[in-house]
Amino acid sequence: ITVAWLGGLAAARHWLTPLGITPPTLLLLSLIPLAALLLWRRDRALRLAAVCALALLLGALRYQIALPDLHNPAFLAAYNDGGWVTVEGVVDDYPDVRDTHTNLTLRADSLQAEGPWRPVHGQVLVRAPRYPEYRYGDRLRVSGLLETPPAFEDFSYRDYLARQGIYSLLDRPRIELLARGEGSPFWAALFALKDRARDLLARLLPDPEAALLQGILLGIETGIPRDLYDAYNATGTSHIIVISGANITIVAMLFSQFWGRIVGRRGAYWFTLAGIVLYVLLVGADAVVVRAGVMGVLFITALYLGRRATAYVSLFASALFLTLLNPQSLWDVGFQLSFAATLGLILFTPAVERLFESGLRRIVSQERAREVVRLLNEVLIVTLAAQILTLPLIVYHFGRLSLVAPLTNLLILPVQPLIMTWGGAAMLLGLIPLLEPLAQVVAWIPWLLLAYTNVVVRWMAAWPFASVQISRTGAGRLALYYSLLLAGVWFLRQRRGYARRIWAWLTARWSAATVLTVAAAAAVLAWLAVLQLPDGKLHVAFLNVGQGDAILITTPRGQQILVDGGPSPTALTTALSREMPFWDRSLDLVVMTHPDADHITGLVEVLERYRVGDWLDNGRPDDDAVYAQCQALLTDIPRHTVRAGDRLELGEGVVLEVLHPPPELMTGTEADANNNSVVLRLAWGSASFLLTGDIEAEGEEVLLRSGQPLAATVLKAAHHGSGGSSTAEFVAAVDPTYAAISVGADNRFGHPHPAVLERLRQMGVTILRTDEQGTVEFITDGRRLWVRIESP
Repeated sequence: ITVAWLGGLAAARHWLTPLGITPPTLLLLSLIPLAALLLWRRDRALRLAAVCALALLLGALRYQIALPDLHNPAFLAAYNDGGWVTVEGVVDDYPDVRDTHTNLTLRADSLQAEGPWRPVHGQVLVRAPRYPEYRYGDRLRVSGLLETPPAFEDFSYRDYLARQGIYSLLDRPRIELLARGEGSPFWAALFALKDRARDLLARLLPDPEAALLQGILLGIETGIPRDLYDAYNATGTSHIIVISGANITIVAMLFSQFWGRIVGRRGAYWFTLAGIVLYVLLVGADAVVVRAGVMGVLFITALYLGRRATAYVSLFASALFLTLLNPQSLWDVGFQLSFAATLGLILFTPAVERLFESGLRRIVSQERAREVVRLLNEVLIVTLAAQILTLPLIVYHFGRLSLVAPLTNLLILPVQPLIMTWGGAAMLLGLIPLLEPLAQVVAWIPWLLLAYTNVVVRWMAAWPFASVQISRTGAGRLALYYSLLLAGVWFLRQRRGYARRIWAWLTARWSAATVLTVAAAAAVLAWLAVLQLPDGKLHVAFLNVGQGDAILITTPRGQQILVDGGPSPTALTTALSREMPFWDRSLDLVVMTHPDADHITGLVEVLERYRVGDWLDNGRPDDDAVYAQCQALLTDIPRHTVRAGDRLELGEGVVLEVLHPPPELMTGTEADANNNSVVLRLAWGSASFLLTGDIEAEGEEVLLRSGQPLAATVLKAAHHGSGGSSTAEFVAAVDPTYAAISVGADNRFGHPHPAVLERLRQMGVTILRTDEQGTVEFITDGRRLWVRIESP
């Protein structure tokens, strides 16, 4: 019946709607199978055929009813591509925060185009600046060009948004906050809890492990660095980031065991049911999550009623329920892959187990073969069984095939249940304010396992031919493959029913595994802690954060100083996590050289996630929203305005001097913000570093006239190596051995300028660039200097 229903949805999209078949026609056609049901009540086969025909027609009807009238003047999308509009509405979903912007789903209720305000309905995706921050329930007035979402050759963003009920797009509009708190109190409380959990994980763990755990537990994947996500895709392991049946299983077990001890097994059913529903809503209730949630609800309901849970029934019932709510879910790639993987587990796991066992029996005893198969079941056999049905879909949608997926899954899947369990435990403990220190200790266990997972995935993704691009198969071939495969399965089974529980992620020997996990994790964490203690040397790392500046200084005593934060919060926190001890979320000093977005956007995230001891800047205000957000977060942090001549003693003879700006800030230059950058000279013994911010030729001229010592072993080329900086006179006065250039790959500014590069080469300076070498770290003992680069 579900297959017929899904077929009706597909038929309506591809044939019936284009042919002009309308809902009234479908209703009339539905009378035919209804009449057949009355006539064939005693013939089971004919009755089933009539029910399937009715399901097909009702599926087509449901699809057509769900389609909006895009030309209705009361529907927002009717004004797409028609010029400048002003829209009022309420933020109706959890904000999708990205590095450089935030996607807001705005439920519109009024619009002004060329005339008076008029009532409208519909949702629009507003691509707003990341700062200031907006949240669920905010009433906004947005003005801009209302557009139809684009459809590209290999990806239709229009269809992707349509599956969420969004048919309009406003990119970087003018935004006015009118009011707060106009949303549902229930959703506001749920999203506030999600924010708390997200921020907690960010405090407990370094990036990218924190971002990965946010994806695994909360469904927030936007903080995962793009290169890491690409590595998961290349190795066929991105499924571990997606909320799945494993998450629902753990939630169900926790609720049933906890409440079972308080109110008994039957009473615990209702709490478990509520727990699953709340978790599904908390993590976003997308198609994949709803499928897993419905299967979980059906499974525990079967246990409650004392009946056997049937995996087939649960899976197809979840598909029916999901597409009944939103017919567009059938074309959600995540749902298709999730459904296919689960069906593959049900259909093929026993066959793959028997295949492995029969092969092993040729070289070992039958008992030993069964033991090996049990060990391989969750980490390899289920992966192979799932991929029998998912690989064709991956080829169809992405034209990509991972050759290392089985091996990578074999290496990382054993630790995933532990990550979810220990990560969830740390999150729950941390949500209780007095227990956050305990949560920090517990969080080190999943951090270790997450770091291991990332290392394995990156390593496997770097293999030659880890992922190969192949031509995409057509829909006809895809349908033929599945038809032949499922027909073969039906023939071999000869209609015999089969059920398999897919919920056994945790074993009966969990207590023993817990002890071993804690002991092993403690040993490894202790060793890592020893390795990351201060080494008595001065480290200066020019972090690879894209088109911007971020420099981390670590003194011989272990003090940590961050100079600027770059344009990307994700890139900054990921880079800091690589340089700092895994347990450390503190910075002794943060220096903002000047308030340009490519230097301070990442600092907002630092102020929210790290304990900052002191803050230095030049005191020059700015009206940018990112700067305003920084100021709002500085209320409890000592702030100091610096000028040329200020000096910090950092211990062991390490000195940090402020060379610029002058006592009276520069005015009337071509770029006052850049030319008033804080310029620092860090020195220890014979090694020195000149950190120049974004000063241009006029700022360099002031430094040359100041008579201050400019000579340095390492020069940070000012303003990302722009043509207006690093003049010949200035470089000659500094006389550096190395020039570090913080710059983004293929940036639109043309940085670094070819003339600057040529000038540095002619003066015998070794050039190191973050866009080519990644993070560039200099290490010195005050006499010798070593250079460590992230990539060759």
